Amino acid sequence: MGSGTGCLSSLGVGAHLGGSGNASISADSLVLQGSQMPNSSALYFQGSMQTASGAGSVFGDGLRCAGGTVIRLGTVANVGGGSSYPSGAQVPVSIKGMVSSGDVRTYQVWYRNAAAFCTPSTFNLSNGVEVPWGP
Repeated sequence: MGSGTGCLSSLGVGAHLGGSGNASISADSLVLQGSQMPNSSALYFQGSMQTASGAGSVFGDGLRCAGGTVIRLGTVANVGGGSSYPSGAQVPVSIKGMVSSGDVRTYQVWYRNAAAFCTPSTFNLSNGVEVPWGP
């Protein structure tokens, strides 16, 4: 696992999830940004807690860090090795994730990695990002 990234993929690097904008219920402009992934489908999702106290659990070729109550935010296509959620007409993170002020949620990207790599699985995950939500 690279620093601040998920487990290595067939590209030789781990996927990175970051964010920009405001994680606020009244003015949500949070955009989750995934990079360093193969050009394939990517599912952005939210967990109500970290898996294994933040250590993650083995899932496919990577580690699942977002656990508890899981909500699928949206599936997008990676282009040029990256993607983001929300984009275009997609619902904002706070609404799709049904978050309230004071909630802390963990976000992650689950992406297709069809090349034979670490295990027979054809998917991997980014690093997890914990986000505290304000009013």
